[in-house]
Amino acid sequence: MSLRKYGWLFITTLLLGGLGGILVAIIFDWAKMTEGDMGNFFMGMLMYLLYGMTISIVSQMGFFAYMTINYFAKTIIRSASLWRSIQIFLVLFAFFDMVYLRYNSLGNGGSVLPFFFEPTMLLIVAVATAYGKVSVTNRNAFVPTLFFMFVATAMEWIPALKEMGVHATFSMLVPLLFCNVWQVMQLHRVLKTES
Repeated sequence: MSLRKYGWLFITTLLLGGLGGILVAIIFDWAKMTEGDMGNFFMGMLMYLLYGMTISIVSQMGFFAYMTINYFAKTIIRSASLWRSIQIFLVLFAFFDMVYLRYNSLGNGGSVLPFFFEPTMLLIVAVATAYGKVSVTNRNAFVPTLFFMFVATAMEWIPALKEMGVHATFSMLVPLLFCNVWQVMQLHRVLKTES
């Protein structure tokens, strides 16, 4: 990957994170931002833009950490099917942890069912992204894409998952998903050798 291609991926991901932040502002804080004058509105939008860009940096660190781990795992574990099996196991383990650990810290003895919502929603997005990736590349991309979209996003999402409120969890998730889906769907284009 050349520096020019990396710069393009970095800037576009940064802008998509900012767009995700603005979408969060529109969804969750529209009434608060429009109750004052225009200065309040533009300052609020600027703050959410910067918030989304900050989340995009977290997303990009997670993406390149995953690529590094994937490279080393393929080097150490020579069997591709074993590495795929390990990734599927880690997806299931992360799903269990998202339910169990959040329930233990935030459940207060209530029902465990509400704690299935976030991991199930994230798994649906991860599977849809993995199918999208397979449609533009090949079937071998399904498990790595699923793993990155679920496990890496869940790890990047941890600060918001410590809160019970919808605003806290989704205000971080929207920019994360914008950035993670974009990066994983652009990777094969960025790595393609020029002819």
